[in-house]
Amino acid sequence: MKKPDLIVERSRLIAALAQEAQQAGASFSFDTRFPSVGRNERGLRLEIETGGKREELHADSVVGADGAASRLARAAGWPPVETVPLVQTIVRLPKDCPPDTTRVWFIPDDTPYFYWLIPESPERGAAGVIGEQGRNTKRCFESFLEKKKLEPMEWQGARIPIYRRWVPVRHQIGNGEICLVGDAAAQVKVSTVGGIVTGFRGALAVSQALLRKSTRKELRALRRELATHWMIRRALICSILPPGNRWGKFIATKSTCLLWNLARRQPRLLLLGLRGLLMGKRIKN
Repeated sequence: MKKPDLIVERSRLIAALAQEAQQAGASFSFDTRFPSVGRNERGLRLEIETGGKREELHADSVVGADGAASRLARAAGWPPVETVPLVQTIVRLPKDCPPDTTRVWFIPDDTPYFYWLIPESPERGAAGVIGEQGRNTKRCFESFLEKKKLEPMEWQGARIPIYRRWVPVRHQIGNGEICLVGDAAAQVKVSTVGGIVTGFRGALAVSQALLRKSTRKELRALRRELATHWMIRRALICSILPPGNRWGKFIATKSTCLLWNLARRQPRLLLLGLRGLLMGKRIKN
């Protein structure tokens, strides 16, 4: 690419955010469960359990950033978001895999998404897959590892939200307000199933709302980005990529650029792009 793209290392990002939040005055409470939320005269009443002890907290606003299975979203009346299984393992890097190169494999017979191998150091990397059904996904992944001669060292798994339609990010409960960000609101790019950047954009919009600033511009941009990735997924662009997957580098963060370049180099897809834009307008409305 003409301009280098950012590579985000999740563990370092979380630590940096935690440090910055503490410096700004935030406090952290671990070993804490959230059983319920309700209204009171002034705003919201939350019940939490910390170390086996239950207590009540009161707030004007509450932000739910508690993942795809958000308890806050369910308690506040949001419908569950659709999720798919992610299976990943730590492996030793093969000799023919440079530590500065991420590999991606598209195998439609195994999964409508993709496999990946992301180096974490010169010796180790994270190999994984996103599928549709848990058992079948793990079985296909084990077969893939065997074919690639990758030996699993440490297994990891999660459920990843899939964006189907825009999820409203704010609910009014009495005099209080509940907001959702990130995976809790399915703010995930369905083409790559990545949600760090879009989650940040959702958090920015919510923070602006709490500060009583205009949120429309940021929310419109986020909604347009998620809809664009949905169109890419809907059109199954991955199945028509040219040899060498030269477009793969655009999919992660430059979806609009991908569509423009693909239409310019493949004029026969202009009609497909127009249909996608029309579908996106119907979603927006």
